[in-house]
Amino acid sequence: MRQYEAKPQYRRILDGMWSEIDQMSVAQLWWISRDMAKLAADTAAQGDFPRMQAPAASGVMFLEGGVLVDTSSIGITSNVAGFFWDRIGDGETSVMAFTDDPESLRKSGADSIGLPIDWLDLTAVRAKSIHDADAVFQKAWIDYLQAVWALSGEPRICDTKPAEPSMRYPLPSRFEPEIRKVKMLVLRENLHRPGESSDDDERVRREYSHRFIVRGFWRDQAYGPNHSLRRRQWIPPFVNGPADKPLICKETVRIWRR
Repeated sequence: MRQYEAKPQYRRILDGMWSEIDQMSVAQLWWISRDMAKLAADTAAQGDFPRMQAPAASGVMFLEGGVLVDTSSIGITSNVAGFFWDRIGDGETSVMAFTDDPESLRKSGADSIGLPIDWLDLTAVRAKSIHDADAVFQKAWIDYLQAVWALSGEPRICDTKPAEPSMRYPLPSRFEPEIRKVKMLVLRENLHRPGESSDDDERVRREYSHRFIVRGFWRDQAYGPNHSLRRRQWIPPFVNGPADKPLICKETVRIWRR
């Protein structure tokens, strides 16, 4: 308390912490399925997609299975379990990441009190300075979030729905209203029969051993009277292959249409 009263920097730090906690308590809640998280990571890595503003002042997003976010410019990659974003100004968004890495939880003491996640500690990052590392991580995480937000607006790619109580992990009924506040983003599956070609031509049959990402692209879309006008239109990525096969992200295909 003496430090708080005597030194303005302590007051700013504590006020900022309480502000973040207040924002988190009213944040939008998002849950991203494993395949949707992979598609968003590939889209963010490609980089050529519509940039989106944060859909709410603050949000908490968790990723099924976690995801590797590329921060190779400082020589490492980070495996994150989720994010907390907070809109801090005109068009500016601050992002913090969660980790479920067992060693990180042990070092922070989170595991000793039963917490499955903790903040990702950037002080362990070896870079020119912690500020350099933070800037690289911020860009990588914001790029990833913007890719998720862009894909969430594509109903043919993403199924967005409220969460439902799990029969596998039942909770008391009083939690049901809170569960339904969570926005779930699930990748729409390829609906053709597993193991068969999506082509109508029965003479053309392919046996896929996995699913793969067909990356998005931009094209000049015709519209208006007699389709005489053109506008730049983003064609979002999608996943091809039978629904019962694993999604392998190293296999990517770019399709160009005139």
